Amino acid sequence: MVGDTMILKFKVENKVSIKDFLKDKLTGRLFKVLSQNPNSFVVNNQIVKNYFEMKEGDLLEVVIPVIDSSHIIPVSKEFEILYEDEYLLIINKELDLATIPTRRHFTNSLANRVRSYYLRVGINSGIHFVNRLDAATSGIVVVAKNIYIADAMKTLIKTKKYLALVHGTIRESGTIQSQIQKEEGSIIKRVATSGDSAKTVYDVLKVLTDKTLLSATLLTGKTHQLRVHFSSINHPIVGDKLYGADDYEHLYLHSAYLEFIHPVTKKRVEIHSTPSWYDEVLHQ
Repeated sequence: MVGDTMILKFKVENKVSIKDFLKDKLTGRLFKVLSQNPNSFVVNNQIVKNYFEMKEGDLLEVVIPVIDSSHIIPVSKEFEILYEDEYLLIINKELDLATIPTRRHFTNSLANRVRSYYLRVGINSGIHFVNRLDAATSGIVVVAKNIYIADAMKTLIKTKKYLALVHGTIRESGTIQSQIQKEEGSIIKRVATSGDSAKTVYDVLKVLTDKTLLSATLLTGKTHQLRVHFSSINHPIVGDKLYGADDYEHLYLHSAYLEFIHPVTKKRVEIHSTPSWYDEVLHQ
């Protein structure tokens, strides 16, 4: 079986504690997780604690454990794989599919399908989503095969672009910048307010009779950012029941492009995806 146990090896050049040595190599969150596992740190083939003082010439091995995913019920249903290697699985998520199990979608989520896929092909790994899409949004979802890769990917994604069909006519490219916060009294819904913590840049691809096809680049990653931003300029995304009002069956929003630096090979990777509704829109 393919496992997600990973060992990071470092040669120590001066006297230093493990904690101080790793502070610029691992995030604090990941270091805390590893510190809770008694077998995470090995110096010269001896298991040690996270505060161990190392000396010049020591070999430090950091053991990244397999995170159990047996709590996720496997559901055998196909999905499109856009990219896969030893460290990453990148999927083209279909419309109207939750990313993770919820009370409403306990066995009908992408995670359930990934768990089934792992079991079928012999991957002994946790399921670590680097990004999540709303159930209604389709497109690129990145799954890391261990917690180190998931943690590293948070800072290695360079560009995220979406395709969106919005109501109304937009003839020029532009930028939307605002604060996004929870709407008072709502658990799910967000609103745009004064401020500049969320930024979206968009380009016009095609102007239809009463709609516009856009390419939108996320410069920040706030919850519902694109849906809130386009609604805030009176151009809600077609099919958005939460931030707009129409009778379209599905949301015309798709994660279409991702560029990142691979956390192990350090090479630039580009992922492209086309939504199921793209041809329909182009021929309107």
